[in-house]
Amino acid sequence: MDFPFVKEAISQLFSKSSCAMYPAVPSEAAPHYRGRIVYHPDRCIACGMCERVCAGGAISRTIEKTEEGDRVTLSFNLGSCTFCSHCADFCTHKAIELTGDYHMVATREEDLIVTGSFIKKPPVKKAAPAAGQAKPAEAAPACAVAPREDGKPVSDPSRCVYCTLCAKKCPAGAIEVDRANKTWKLDDEKCVGCGTCAEACPKKCILM
Repeated sequence: MDFPFVKEAISQLFSKSSCAMYPAVPSEAAPHYRGRIVYHPDRCIACGMCERVCAGGAISRTIEKTEEGDRVTLSFNLGSCTFCSHCADFCTHKAIELTGDYHMVATREEDLIVTGSFIKKPPVKKAAPAAGQAKPAEAAPACAVAPREDGKPVSDPSRCVYCTLCAKKCPAGAIEVDRANKTWKLDDEKCVGCGTCAEACPKKCILM
């Protein structure tokens, strides 16, 4: 009886393995591998953009009122995550990171939950100068509008050049700018009061 593969089988017994010896030997993930999510709550502004773009519905956000401000908690369910990286790509403050960690085998669901919390403090209102008190020499020109009491942005039409940069930078898509008709509109329901628009404005015409 002929056994054509016996010789090959015996030779392979004394050959070096072509397989990776993991887990006996540690192995790094391939470049640009999208693995376990790391969340940096100290960078988060609670804009909710990651939750909206998540294809797998793996991100949830809860807000708890406290004396210090809103306690915002984000949770990422790695069991539902597709590791598409949309959340990290859309995060303007780089609060979400996909690492090279591929060790995600778990027997408990809670081991697949990445979570973090931070306190989002209410905006600090600037005190108006006392009666008769002179304004500093470097003070900006008087604004045509007053800041809103709820801390959300308002645009000063006397300074605005309708460059649309604020709308492009808004992570919530809450600002609409019409350059032709010179209008600036804010969607209060979408706005999270993060202040990104005010930081981006080259003319400093957006007040918070």
